[in-house]
Amino acid sequence: MKIAVVGGGPGGLYFALLTKKARPDWDIVVFEQNRADDTFGFGVVFSDETLGEFLDRDPQSYDELKTAFAYWDDIIIRYKGEEARCGGNGFAGCSRIALLNILQARCRALGVDLRFQTVVEHPTSLAGYDIVVGADGVASRVRERFKDRFRPEVRMNRNKFAWMGSTRPLDAFTYFFKETAHGVICAHTYQYQAGMGTWVIEMGPETWSALGFADMDEEASARTLEAIFAEELAGHPLIVNRSLWRNFPRVSCERWWHDNIVLLGDAKATAHYSIGSGTKLAMECAIALADAITAKAEASLPTAFEAYEGARRTAVEVTQHNADV
Repeated sequence: MKIAVVGGGPGGLYFALLTKKARPDWDIVVFEQNRADDTFGFGVVFSDETLGEFLDRDPQSYDELKTAFAYWDDIIIRYKGEEARCGGNGFAGCSRIALLNILQARCRALGVDLRFQTVVEHPTSLAGYDIVVGADGVASRVRERFKDRFRPEVRMNRNKFAWMGSTRPLDAFTYFFKETAHGVICAHTYQYQAGMGTWVIEMGPETWSALGFADMDEEASARTLEAIFAEELAGHPLIVNRSLWRNFPRVSCERWWHDNIVLLGDAKATAHYSIGSGTKLAMECAIALADAITAKAEASLPTAFEAYEGARRTAVEVTQHNADV
């Protein structure tokens, strides 16, 4: 079979890796619009359960990934000087660029064809492929080209958020709630490697407007937030990397596949970052899609795609609901 994967994020790469590993005789090409070393954001999070799946499915990539992990067990909520701590959760953080580099290298070793700086404007340009996997993110061109078939719902959450980083050490997944004269701001924070952590800053639109963030660029926003979270940052800076203010898009689709096209990752469903499950969902769905396609696609594509959706839809919708709450 010939398979085209549109999108070289963690989900698309892991699907390509697992499928090529199971069927080395198949031709698998990954088309990614960015360069190999481009990445936006900072760290990603996995649960112990997901890490166990990685070990089971591909020990080689897991062995490399585990050296890049920062581990923690606790979730902490800090508000008005009070701290609530919940232990025994089992999480690991990892730099997004480290994750991508490891998956890219493993794909190359298995013989996956990686094509960077290549934009697929329309799935019809991939007519020679038996299967097209739309793993091209929240603004998926693949999904939007056939939105009458996938029937997506994209709902923009009202809160504003910006994805930043900091060198401030953290020993747990920590939520800092800060009261200002104009409302509450939340910092979702976790360490993903030595000397670096993710800080996602979120607030209601009224607070965002009243504090003047609409007129600030990335650097000005970071400096303003440093002053607001001076105590929590303990002298450490906030670092920006395309840390633009956005509204989170909650994506869901009535159908995950059409004809020979199937959606993966954020292209089909997103879960709010507050529970740290976006990359986890994408890679767990990549496992299910690889299983279904390698087992059933040669006999029947619809059967393979239905098996994939049947295996993952409930888990995805439960996670979306938990994130919404």
